[in-house]
Amino acid sequence: MDPLVIKSFIDNPQRWDATNESILKKPFLHISQQRGKKFRTRLIDIFNQIYQLPDQVLTTLSQIIEILHNASLMIDDIEDNSLLRRGVKTSHLVYGIPMTINSANYMYFVAMNLIPKLIIQNNKNVNTNVNMNINGKSLSTNHIQIQLYRIFNEEICNLHRGQGMDIYWRDANVIPTEEMYMNMVINKTGGLFRLTIRLMETLFTFYTGHNIENSMIPICELLGIIYQIRDDCLNLSDETMTMNKGFAEDITEGKLSFPIIHGLNYEKMNISEKNRFLHNTIISKTSNIDVKLKVVKFLKDESESLDYSKDTIKNLTIILKKQLQTFSTKYYESNISNDQDFLSPLYSIIDYLSSF
Repeated sequence: MDPLVIKSFIDNPQRWDATNESILKKPFLHISQQRGKKFRTRLIDIFNQIYQLPDQVLTTLSQIIEILHNASLMIDDIEDNSLLRRGVKTSHLVYGIPMTINSANYMYFVAMNLIPKLIIQNNKNVNTNVNMNINGKSLSTNHIQIQLYRIFNEEICNLHRGQGMDIYWRDANVIPTEEMYMNMVINKTGGLFRLTIRLMETLFTFYTGHNIENSMIPICELLGIIYQIRDDCLNLSDETMTMNKGFAEDITEGKLSFPIIHGLNYEKMNISEKNRFLHNTIISKTSNIDVKLKVVKFLKDESESLDYSKDTIKNLTIILKKQLQTFSTKYYESNISNDQDFLSPLYSIIDYLSSF
């Protein structure tokens, strides 16, 4: 190569154009452009009835959460050998595992790069020199940005911790307790819920100057558990889930979902080791429809794991509604909002999740 060409290449900054960007994003767009439930975006809109963040901030926050959600699904599909996602082939089956891993990881950082956009410098309610007061200490805009990055990093770590334990139990043939399962879900499913609330609460204080006295984080974590147990049940029985991911795909993945954990523990207590059909089937990761139908029948009729899971959701819902009522009372008494019915959309979502 001509030395002048090399010098020119070194002296000029490396170029990255829209064509290169589109190549990297293809596996991501393959999934993100398919219609999803947008459950997290809807939650953000509901939570903003409390936090009243500017529309521009809300749009950016929704983008961050949606990017992270879709990128995590791509990795999840690889780790679970999934064939379908939202009714289409999973990204790694279309673009290959290496390209999909790179695309998903790249999008984590694309989401992180949006964090500075959460801070509107010229917002009329914000003093750009000293904005936020935490525990009696005034913090600058730069400090707030650092705090937002720290929250982002912590919750992405939590997401990987939850996913890691889920994979470990499956591959090491470990049957977790319900408490272990719920702790995993708080990290895995609840991670993005908690990230949303932590960012919103930090930004609420930044834009209003009010410190958060009653955090929504415990409520969000409980909501994440309910959401995941429901999703586990639907995977074994719901027609829409079958169309989007395949029939009882959790069985084929060998996933230790909530009803399967209950069924395995029932089997361990009541059936001799050599006759443990459920345990052997989960280990085999079968794709045989007839065998999977037998598993669902076992979980429904013999171990009654599906009914147990639904009862667990109902009990958790009662606890969640009590927590919401306490939060609502304290929030109204703080005079931040005069609307006593500001949580009604959240109650509607909870009722929807618990009545399937």
